[in-house]
Amino acid sequence: MVKSGSFGPAEAIILLAISNIARIFLPFPRLLTEIGASAAWMTPLGGLVAALVGFYVMYLVLRKNPGQSIIEITEQAFGPVAGVLLNLVTVGFFIAVGALFAREFSEALIIAALPSVPISIISIAYLGMGVLGAYLGLEALARTARLSYPYIFGGILLLLLALIPQWDTGGLFPFFGHGPLKVFGLGTFSTAGVTEIIFAAVIIQSLGGVERFRLIGYRSMLLGFASLIIILLVVNLTFHWATMAENTLPFYRLARNIYIGRFLQRVESVFVIIWSVVAFIKIAVTLYGGAVALTQTLKLPDYRPLLWPLIIIMFILSILPPDLPTVVKLDADWLRPYALVPNYLVPLMILAALRLRRRGPREEG
Repeated sequence: MVKSGSFGPAEAIILLAISNIARIFLPFPRLLTEIGASAAWMTPLGGLVAALVGFYVMYLVLRKNPGQSIIEITEQAFGPVAGVLLNLVTVGFFIAVGALFAREFSEALIIAALPSVPISIISIAYLGMGVLGAYLGLEALARTARLSYPYIFGGILLLLLALIPQWDTGGLFPFFGHGPLKVFGLGTFSTAGVTEIIFAAVIIQSLGGVERFRLIGYRSMLLGFASLIIILLVVNLTFHWATMAENTLPFYRLARNIYIGRFLQRVESVFVIIWSVVAFIKIAVTLYGGAVALTQTLKLPDYRPLLWPLIIIMFILSILPPDLPTVVKLDADWLRPYALVPNYLVPLMILAALRLRRRGPREEG
C-alpha cells in the first residue's frame, strides 16, 4: 500500500543504529550517570538484552503473518476498535519521540553554538530537515545514513582517541557504582525504551521481509548500544561521575575537553555538525514511522499528505515545555515507560491473543 523503496540490509542496519545513537548527544548519558555513578557504562547492558529479546518477540509476531506489518497484524489480532486504538498509541509514540528529540537537539545547539537564537527557529530548522527526509522516502534516508555513517562513527572514534591522555582508571571504582540492583534494574528500564523495534516492524517490507528482520535488528542494536556503552565508559574514565552528573550534555563536555596543541582547539564545533546530521536522521525516521503507521491504520494510499499535519503537531509539542529540565523529566518519567508499550507489550499481547484463538477451536473439537 505504501511504496517506500528498497535497500540492502547494510543500509537498514546503519539507519537503525544511527537512530539509536541519537540519544548519546543529549542529556541521556547524564541520566545514566546519575543511575550508575562509576558503573554508568554498565547500565545499557540490561537494555541491550531487553532490545534483543524485543526484536525476537517481534520476529515471532511477524513470522506468523508474513507479508504484513505490525500495524496490520495488530488490527487483525484485536479487531477494528481495539486494534486501531493500539495503532494510534504507536503513532502517538512516534510523534512524541520526534517532538522531544527536536526540542532536546534544539536546546543542545543553543547551549553549544547559538545562544542568542530563539528555540522556535532552531526547532523549525530541525523539523524542516526531518520533513524533507521523510518526504523523499525511506530509501533516501537509508542511502543518506549509509553515506554519512563513516563521518559519524569516525568522529566519535576520533573523540575517544583524543581523550586517551586524560583517562584515569580510578573513575571506574567502586565497580558497581550505586549497586548492581540499581545499575541493572533501573538501568535496564531506562535504556530499553528504544524506537527501532517498532519502527522496523512498521517498515518490515522495505527491510526485505521477516527473514532479514532478526539479522538487521540484532546487528543494529549491538552497534547502537556498543556506542552508548563506550561513550559512557570514556565519560567515567575522563571525569568523576559526580562532576559529569552535573553536566547537561556529557558528550559535548567530552568534546570541549580535547586539547591538541595551541593551534587545534575548540574541536567541539565539528561535533555540532555530526549531531545535527544525526538529529536530522532521527527526526525524519520518527516522522516517517508515524506517518506510515497512521497511513496503514487509516488504509490510505499514500503517507505524504499526512506529513504536514504531523510535523505541525510535532512542532507544537516541541515548544510546549517551558525549559530543558522539564523536557528531560518528560523524557525520563514519561517517554521511557511509554516506549515499552509498542515495543514490548503490544507484541506480547498479540502472541497471547493468537494463542488463545488457536486454543478455542481445539477445545470445541
